[in-house]
Amino acid sequence: MSTPVVDRPSPQYRPVEHRVSAAGLLRAEWIKFWSVRSVAWTMVAAVVAIVGLGVLLSWALRDVLADPQAGPAVAAQGVDATAASLQGAQMAWLIVAAVGVIVVAGEYSTGMVRTSFTTAPRRLGVLAAKAAVLAVSVLVVTGVSVLAAFLLGQAVLGERGASLGDDGVARALVGNVLVLVGFALAGLAVGALMRNTAGAVCTVLAAIFVVPLLLMAVPESWGGDTLREYWFSNAPTNLTTVSEVPSYLDAWAGTGVFAAWVLVLLALGALVLKRRDV
Repeated sequence: MSTPVVDRPSPQYRPVEHRVSAAGLLRAEWIKFWSVRSVAWTMVAAVVAIVGLGVLLSWALRDVLADPQAGPAVAAQGVDATAASLQGAQMAWLIVAAVGVIVVAGEYSTGMVRTSFTTAPRRLGVLAAKAAVLAVSVLVVTGVSVLAAFLLGQAVLGERGASLGDDGVARALVGNVLVLVGFALAGLAVGALMRNTAGAVCTVLAAIFVVPLLLMAVPESWGGDTLREYWFSNAPTNLTTVSEVPSYLDAWAGTGVFAAWVLVLLALGALVLKRRDV
């Protein structure tokens, strides 16, 4: 009578559970962020827009002020040298928002998102890592760009330029950078909601540039003024300027409203990412 043989797994073949740490997620998202060509080139486009347009518009303002006919009239109305050098930052709103869209929607278009969620099943952790890498990258790149645009623009304007110590200048510089980070995170949220790069970019474009124009046609009796003040892209207006515009929320109230918009969009994006299948 033979003794039955029971197969037992060898110790070296026992499955080992590996958990992806927060640091691992951040490292992975950092590598993915800067290895995608479309993201890298879009970030370069943001730098060109911020610095290039800032210098060009400062140059144009200098030429106008030097004109013996138009110069005195423009100078009499008041010259906002800081605004001239920071106009490129406003043009970069859509560019950094597109970067945020690509970070999420781009993975859905290529199917890479399945690998990401298989490796890290906790989807909210993946979204948080993407948001952190995006925010830090945009903060650093646009921060350096905005400062360079201001310094170069004021150098072009010469004695008519502003300095960092002037009232409201530092707030405008920091405000522009924070708003750029906010728009990037909003793009990330819309990308998570729609999962389609083209559709999400068009939606963000409409929210930033088209809807504010449409709201200008809403009568005051219908609450047009309130809608314009509290709309997503209008709320932080006075945070990004030296001289506050009375028709918009003040700098700090506008910052709070803008932050609330971004947080709500991120919360909706996280909810959809959690509930919807890949």
